[in-house]
Amino acid sequence: MGNSIIIELLQNTAVLLAFAMLYGSFWIKNENHKNKSKKILIGLILGGIGIVLMYTPWHWVPGITFDTRSVMLSISGLFFGPIPTAIAIAITGTARLTIGGDGQWMGISVIISSGAIGLLWRTYRPQWKTKNYLWELLGLGATVHATMAICTMLLPSEKIIPTLETITIPLIFIYTPATMLLGLVMLKQYKNWQNRLAQSKLEESESRLLKVFESGNIVSIQLNTEGNITYCNDYLMQISGYEKNEIIGKNWFDWFIAEEDRAKIYNIFNRSIHNDNPFKNHDNKILSKTGEPIFISWHNTQFKDESNTIVGIASIGVNITNNKLYENQLKEKNEEIEIQNIEYKLINEKLTEAKEKAEESERLKSAFLSNMSHEIRTPMNGILGFTDLLQAPDLTKEQQTEYIKIIENSGKRLLSIINDIIDISKIESGLMKVVIKDCNINELIQYIYTFFKPETEAKGLTLLCKNGITNNEAILQTDCEKLYAILTNLVKNAINYTEKGHVAFGYEPISDSHTKTIQFYVKDTGIGISKKHRDAIFERFIQGHTIHKMALQGTGLGLSITKSYVQMLGGKIWLESKENVGSSFFFTLPCND
Repeated sequence: MGNSIIIELLQNTAVLLAFAMLYGSFWIKNENHKNKSKKILIGLILGGIGIVLMYTPWHWVPGITFDTRSVMLSISGLFFGPIPTAIAIAITGTARLTIGGDGQWMGISVIISSGAIGLLWRTYRPQWKTKNYLWELLGLGATVHATMAICTMLLPSEKIIPTLETITIPLIFIYTPATMLLGLVMLKQYKNWQNRLAQSKLEESESRLLKVFESGNIVSIQLNTEGNITYCNDYLMQISGYEKNEIIGKNWFDWFIAEEDRAKIYNIFNRSIHNDNPFKNHDNKILSKTGEPIFISWHNTQFKDESNTIVGIASIGVNITNNKLYENQLKEKNEEIEIQNIEYKLINEKLTEAKEKAEESERLKSAFLSNMSHEIRTPMNGILGFTDLLQAPDLTKEQQTEYIKIIENSGKRLLSIINDIIDISKIESGLMKVVIKDCNINELIQYIYTFFKPETEAKGLTLLCKNGITNNEAILQTDCEKLYAILTNLVKNAINYTEKGHVAFGYEPISDSHTKTIQFYVKDTGIGISKKHRDAIFERFIQGHTIHKMALQGTGLGLSITKSYVQMLGGKIWLESKENVGSSFFFTLPCND
């Protein structure tokens, strides 16, 4: 008898493990994207598992049989959701109805209540996976099997009390713990998948960041505390003429710094190594393999190990050789102008203006480089720091989930920064392509409205949109992806800089005797833009809010990319604004028949 019970319990356990493997192998990976046909297929399989459980019962006492369909159906509701669970309930309920017997209605009610309780738990306890999940699963098992005990009232009256006396011990000591254990097995599969997904995203972000440094026209080096080169990117090789195997491990100051500048530059390095307030920005000359001078504007940061000890310096720099040469030529020209007649004064004024523009361009690029260093380093520190924390052996599941969420958000922020840099690089190099095709602008407007509606509601703003023509006529020949990027960028900016009131966007057709155009607009009741900054708002690396108290994170490239896209599509963009009242951005696109 004892051996028979053990074999029967093992059979039920094997079927439940097959149920758990179905979740881990076929459901977790795309749980949020499955279509209805796949959900129906999973439901049919779950129903089949339920029937198998019903036909492989185990015997506690003669005349009373048990199976674990209540455990399977409640966990199905919790993990698989409504459609698969409803189908499994229908299939197992039909099978139980076919079997018949005195316990027919009790069995059917147990099937329905078990699946329903699992679904209700999933709906009304959505955070159960992260907060006290052991007690949550134990509570689910207790609730399901307390309900199962209540369902004995559907038995013939003379069998109610004997049945309750017989099933109480299994319900408390077998069924309820079994529900918890099966839930733990499937929750472990879910956590493992989340960890693998986070690791994959981390590796992808690191790969993208490395490609930016390797392909961009930026010098990147790392030095240890002795000044030896531990890393350099390909751009340094390109401008200096060296191969990596020639300089890796060599002393930076001996190979790249002119002898007359070596003491000064080494003092800057030495202070950065031994001081918590290092020189973060400086310019200096380095020498190529042939002795040619190359001028670099550097931004430096300290490298520290886990014990917060400085182990080196990382520097990124911009090649400003052409600017230096231009400045020297300008000085020489000014000296000539001083000894020439009055006609050359006009030339001097123009050259001075050109010098100021060059300096402003350099200042903006330096500010951009410093900002990029911060913007990239901040999420990278979050990713690397919390990745190290994830390796701690004593972490709770709640802490793991919190750290993974921080890594995911840092990865998204880093990816957004990289995408902006890649887009502006493509625009600057002329590699950005325009793909003209039919675009339903009404559908596009509605999609953007739906996308941003939750964000504006959470901020207490009103979001308005307006279509200027009917759906049948709203087909525009343009690059739909770029139009979507333009509108999304403008609406997102409007929401970011509006604390109360509304954000409105839409379009209207404009026509005259020569051309037909569509004029789009995005209006807000936000902080506005001062007159002196309006002309510069669309320039590279400039953020309109940089002098405002509401400074936000960002690269300063968004409106520059937006303007470039509008121009690629044959339109123009402008703005109207009043400080502390709001801003209105307008752009036009040609209406191609």
